[in-house]
Amino acid sequence: MPKRLKGRSAVVTGGGSGIGRATALAMAVEGAKVVVNDIGRDPDGTSKADKVVGEIIKANGTAVANYDSVATMSGGENIIKTATSNFGRIDILVNSAGNFKPLKTVEITENDWDSIMDVHLKGHFSCIKAVVSEMIKQKSGRIINISSRAAFSFIPGPPISVAYAAAKAGILGLTAMLSGELKQYGITVNAILPSAVTPLFSPLRPRFGGGDTEGPEFVAPIIVYLATDEAKNINGQFFYACAGDICIYNQPVQLPGPHMFIRKIGKWTIDELSKVIPPLLGLG
Repeated sequence: MPKRLKGRSAVVTGGGSGIGRATALAMAVEGAKVVVNDIGRDPDGTSKADKVVGEIIKANGTAVANYDSVATMSGGENIIKTATSNFGRIDILVNSAGNFKPLKTVEITENDWDSIMDVHLKGHFSCIKAVVSEMIKQKSGRIINISSRAAFSFIPGPPISVAYAAAKAGILGLTAMLSGELKQYGITVNAILPSAVTPLFSPLRPRFGGGDTEGPEFVAPIIVYLATDEAKNINGQFFYACAGDICIYNQPVQLPGPHMFIRKIGKWTIDELSKVIPPLLGLG
């Protein structure tokens, strides 16, 4: 079967671990040339981005590393320039970089608040601001943002700070407005609200609808699917993804009726998603 992302260039922020790593690897399997962005390092000093790039190259894919922070506008610019300078274009942006501190409101300092906002909300914007002009010139592009159920509901378990919740709610607003603004240029903008066992969230949290939470590799297929031509008409949507579960959240101005929830035993494939998702959105 032809690779769905052959000839495409992708940037995955926070690509050195967790959902970002799983997404970068899955994008490469589908033929994308990938910029793996991450500031993190292992205890021995090894760059997390370099390790993922090595995995992709070992599997005969194409990837380069970037070590800039998304928390500054210049960092966002450099991340996108890494794609255009190495691959000549940028087709896909996955905003997966994140940080987290399990703090109750009375414990949050101004520095804690600023750190969460800078990495999550400003971090999304810094890369989006840099990538939009490139995608407008191409009249095509895919932007996939990472939000959270914490944006609109209390999640039991270890504390999820109000700073994190507020930043993730901001990402939903950014997604909704940007999807309408960029639609005329053939650019889609969607958001994933994932739940997975990752280095950032190693304690298990309740899974929507019950069952066990799985690893980040179960979230990657829906992200890759939204980057394909098969998903070109899917725009401004919010998808929950965890293990074999996918929920398309109802948005009153777009989708009448309740949320649409589907469950599979095991991991979804992109083939399966390309058959299941469009009918749920009334796209045939």
